[in-house]
Amino acid sequence: MGQDYRTLQDAPDTQAANVEAIQSTFAPKITYNPVVETLRAAGQGATFGTLDELEAALRTGSVSNEDYIRLRDQLRGQQKQFGEDFPAVKTPVELAAGFAVPVGLVGKAVKTLAPEVRSLVTGGEGLGGQILRTTAAGAGTGALAGYGYAEKDAGIEAAKGAVFGGVLGGTVPIIIDKAGTIIKNVLNSAGIGDQATAASKMLASYMAKDNLTPQEARAALDELRRIGVPNPVIADLGANLKNLAYNAYIVQSKAKGSTEKFLESRLIDQPNDIVKGLVEKAGLAKDVNGYEYLNALAESQAAKASAAYPNAYKLAIDAKPFRTYVDRPVFVDAYKEAEKRAAVKGETLPPLESIRNAQSVPTDILHQIKIGLDRIIDKETDAVTGKVSGYGRDVINVKNEFNDKIKALNTDYAKANAEFADASRIENSFKMGQKYQKLDPKEATANIKAMNPDEKEAFRLGMMADINDRVGRFKSTDFTREIFKSNNQKLLVRNAFTDTVDANGNVIKSAQDAYTDFSKYIKGLEEQSKTAKKVIGGSPSGERIASTDQAKELANIAQSAASADVFGLMKAAGSSLLARAKGISSESSEILQKKLFSSDPLVQRAIMYELNRRAKAPRTGLLSGAAGVGTATSIIGD
Repeated sequence: MGQDYRTLQDAPDTQAANVEAIQSTFAPKITYNPVVETLRAAGQGATFGTLDELEAALRTGSVSNEDYIRLRDQLRGQQKQFGEDFPAVKTPVELAAGFAVPVGLVGKAVKTLAPEVRSLVTGGEGLGGQILRTTAAGAGTGALAGYGYAEKDAGIEAAKGAVFGGVLGGTVPIIIDKAGTIIKNVLNSAGIGDQATAASKMLASYMAKDNLTPQEARAALDELRRIGVPNPVIADLGANLKNLAYNAYIVQSKAKGSTEKFLESRLIDQPNDIVKGLVEKAGLAKDVNGYEYLNALAESQAAKASAAYPNAYKLAIDAKPFRTYVDRPVFVDAYKEAEKRAAVKGETLPPLESIRNAQSVPTDILHQIKIGLDRIIDKETDAVTGKVSGYGRDVINVKNEFNDKIKALNTDYAKANAEFADASRIENSFKMGQKYQKLDPKEATANIKAMNPDEKEAFRLGMMADINDRVGRFKSTDFTREIFKSNNQKLLVRNAFTDTVDANGNVIKSAQDAYTDFSKYIKGLEEQSKTAKKVIGGSPSGERIASTDQAKELANIAQSAASADVFGLMKAAGSSLLARAKGISSESSEILQKKLFSSDPLVQRAIMYELNRRAKAPRTGLLSGAAGVGTATSIIGD
């Protein structure tokens, strides 16, 4: 440079003369060591512009005498001259140190805070809260640097630094949220950087959008397994997670085939899974179509009635009121049905004529005739529509009249008749269950509430028989829509559940808890259907084509395939590009799919453990960046 550089040991009077020359002419007359001044520039940035004061104080042992003032001004002059001679060196070095040191200090300071305090400082992911905190950080460091770099009017300069540092510091969250995200996504989609970390961050972000913490997600998966939902996965837990699953799926990766196979197999198995699960939740036997089960319920009711009212069937009552019935053809037919039933059970009934001549008749014989009348009514009922013929309605009327006479003469029978259901009522409850989707909710709810536990069980059995029947006829993809057509149906079915009790009459599981599990089971399978529909339910062939690496050939493929859905293919291609714009590369796509669609509980817990660990790590980036920006504003201002 042609200059005579001197050392820092220049005589004080010579240094003072140099300072005077700068102050009077601004000519480059001050001499200095460029290496030392480079280090001093870094020190100035690192100490918020106070290195000149610190160095002068240390070398003179004072902070106010003439030697201190002379040396401080000399050091300032050398830095100023160095900056004029080498601005491309001084300013970047000073800015780098001024940015780095507060960043490091803030990061370390936050990590030393108690977890509760740290949460207050770094928590609150809302943009408004972030801007407030980063504005404060930028204002603080801006004020410090403004004060340190001020040669006069330090208070005013500190205020200026606070204002500018706060304004610029507050923009850090916005910049990071917008520009930073774009840059990060571009790098990630190109496969640059740690793809596993990028995938975990994306998963954590989408989970947060669904208002799920890792602990809540793990609990949700465990609950789905508890109630018996088969193969629950993370992608089932929220709408945003389903979106992420779709974005990952449409980018070509090694996991694409296994994901598609998994989702398709769940849909194929869903109807049978629903029947199997609901049979269990409804507390029914495995054979949901079994009339043997209905007979068992009817026998159970008869046994309970006999135990509660021993005389209900054994008591012999006056035969005179029933003599007018025995010659009617319908009663002859009913008695034949009763004899058939008794013969199956190895029993024998007395001749019907005995009633005509007897003074009294056992209540049980009359009850068997009533059962015979029920069988005639059943024959007069259409199996498909459930409609009863005109003759059948006449039989119903006479049966009720006949039964009322029995109850009038046998109070125990009347009580048993009211408290316990006979075979006819059990069967009617079953048929009502078979038509549960066609019932008027208000009327049916009242009838179900009046049922005893066995009748309610018969209703649930009929409902499951209907569901099971539709399994064989189902041709679509989402079977859960076949279960409830409306919320009113859900409320109606709720009344069909009863408490589960042990041998001592203690409630093991309440009716509400049983129905809640029933509803959760349906909801869990419904979410699985939504997952499959979101990921592969559109145009799978189009997604496959769009996500291949031969995107350039897409137009030719669309043109040559006369039967192809050109718009579908173009849409799929756009979706794939959009997924990449969101930062998903082939590698991160594979990682995401493995995380989102793993049904292994151990793998899921490991994923949640990792996400939870990340969530607990102190987030100092925004505050540190704002602090660095605050310092930088005063350096640039100086």
